[in-house]
Amino acid sequence: MNDRPTLIMKRRNFLVLAIIGIFDGVLMGRLATIQAIDATRLREAADFAHFRGVPLAAFRGNIVDRHGHLLAGSHHAYSTYAIPVQTRRHRDEESLLLATMLDMPQSQVLRRLRRNQGFVWLKRRLTAGELDSLKSQLPSLPGVYLVTETARYYPEGNLAGPVLGFTGIDNQGLSGIELVYNKYLEGKPGKIQEEYDVTGRSIQLAQQRIVAPVQGDTLELTLDEKIQWMAERACEQAMISTGAHSVSITVMHPATGGILALAQRPTFNPNQFREADPKHYRVLAVSDAIPPGSIFKPVTLSAALEMGTTYPGASFYCPGFKRVLGRRVNCWRPEGHGAQQLGTVVKNSCNVGFMELGLGLGTSRFYEALDRFGLMKPIHVDLPGSARGIFPKASLVTALDLAIMAFGQTLTVSPIGLLNAIAAIANDGILLKPHVARQVRSPRGKLLHEYDASLLGRVVSASVAKITQDMLVSVVSEGTGKLGQVPGFRVAGKTGTAQKVINGRTEKGVYIASFVGFGPVPNPEVAIMINVDEPQGAFYGGQVAAPVFSRLARDIFRHLNLRPSEPIRRPKNGVPAMVPNLVNLNPVIALDDAEAFGFPVQFVGQGDVVVNQSIQYGAWLPAGTRIKLTLGKTARIYLEWVAVPNFVGMQRQTAQQLAWELGLNVRWISWKHSVVLEQSIQPGVEVRAGTTVMVS
Repeated sequence: MNDRPTLIMKRRNFLVLAIIGIFDGVLMGRLATIQAIDATRLREAADFAHFRGVPLAAFRGNIVDRHGHLLAGSHHAYSTYAIPVQTRRHRDEESLLLATMLDMPQSQVLRRLRRNQGFVWLKRRLTAGELDSLKSQLPSLPGVYLVTETARYYPEGNLAGPVLGFTGIDNQGLSGIELVYNKYLEGKPGKIQEEYDVTGRSIQLAQQRIVAPVQGDTLELTLDEKIQWMAERACEQAMISTGAHSVSITVMHPATGGILALAQRPTFNPNQFREADPKHYRVLAVSDAIPPGSIFKPVTLSAALEMGTTYPGASFYCPGFKRVLGRRVNCWRPEGHGAQQLGTVVKNSCNVGFMELGLGLGTSRFYEALDRFGLMKPIHVDLPGSARGIFPKASLVTALDLAIMAFGQTLTVSPIGLLNAIAAIANDGILLKPHVARQVRSPRGKLLHEYDASLLGRVVSASVAKITQDMLVSVVSEGTGKLGQVPGFRVAGKTGTAQKVINGRTEKGVYIASFVGFGPVPNPEVAIMINVDEPQGAFYGGQVAAPVFSRLARDIFRHLNLRPSEPIRRPKNGVPAMVPNLVNLNPVIALDDAEAFGFPVQFVGQGDVVVNQSIQYGAWLPAGTRIKLTLGKTARIYLEWVAVPNFVGMQRQTAQQLAWELGLNVRWISWKHSVVLEQSIQPGVEVRAGTTVMVS
């Protein structure tokens, strides 16, 4: 008998072995995938199934000023969370107790305890009372736990609030510097992981894993805390004394583009940002585009000099107006300035002269200058919401448009953008990128990034910048900016008074008073922009904003230990001199200032600060007149009160100029005589700045 397997049997055996081989191959492949390729993913999935994690927030990086003073830091805070599966036996009772202790609706607590999740927050950032109550009841609340988190705090309150910004509940940056540099400040969160069984109950002798959080980097700003405080105080005083809608002050270092101070009113405290109006979150000098008025004129001036369409000895004539395309455009001085050279045009802020400069440039060169100064685009500054200036389309600009734009109307710019352009003139024609961040360092102090002196280009030659600087110095020493003088220092500046545009239309009687200046000249250390929006009463930039510059610049120069660069020429006794503002100064500095202006002083009372002066700031009296200074601890509001001078016997133009310098308005009842015969408020009476005096 033949026992050899048949061909059919062989085929069947081969088929069975092939199937077994394929099965083994698939099984081995799957085993290799599980053990090698997908091992990490599956291990994480297994851990996720029986490890429950509690997040550990990282300490957010500190924000400090240029001298290392803390502006924003982090501290520990307590929060409470629950593991819902561990609370299912006593949820109703626990929810009632938790709702009482945490001041929350019971329905909200119960809804969170019923979630099909391994972890839920019950309440973040507990108050001290809530924390004490919860700690005392925690043993009777299975599945409810406490965890330490971090919370942001701002030790200086509302100092630079809109600039610093604030963070959310998870320490993420939401506005200001906190938002812009969030990736450096936020750090890396950690977590605590503990083993639980399949039902969600704790395992005895369970493993616990801790992933430590990594603190964020330290951000050093260009802000100087002391200069910021000075600017904040100046904003507050200007806001009160003028009754303005808002006030903003920006201080910049021309040689690096670093912003030393950004202050504004209204403002907010980032520690209580939820209580503030959200519209106060924005930085006004960055986010608002405003009509600049005459503070724009240095751009027109330097552009005309650079492009050769004028020269320092050029002659002009101002009859009080100029006709362009058949329309009469008035100078701010109705009677005109007469014959004058370019330097006098600048000193007098003559609109007619600047119209001729603009028309001499022509549209293409004027717009080329705007682009070169960086005014046609949003300013490159490291703060959110940068505004873009609004200019008519070049192809549609008429000669009339160009003439008016040349002195700062029918266009808008952001204050920080225009200040940066003026700072370029102060920096011998070199335009830099303005910035608030100075450098970023790791928690261990390693330098990661540096931002100072980022060059954008040259806007004008050094020689043109020097000529422009000298002409702007004359504005302060002899022209419309005389109230911006700083004794012992050459400072340059430009006043501005712009009619405000509301709903696309220029609004009569609503103004923005401004002053932009820098000093000491040459080699200025600071450039300052002051904008007072809708001042009540007096509204000229020379009346409202220039005095703020004078006081702030004096404080900054003292802080920087700058020595006077000019001899302080004390006026001779009997010569009319302007009374300085001595309120808020310490006695030693007040004495020095008073002597510089030619006035001896007598101190009365006790204290560390001058709280009142017998003759108010801005009055013109013979040098040698004694001023009584009262010492105390609570200062009087700067520029709030003015002593009415004796206008009787003065020529009309002299009376108008004196009132303008004091911050008063005058209204003429009769024009029959060129000499003032009577006035509605008696000489010597103290009134608020901006009061109108009727004269005839």
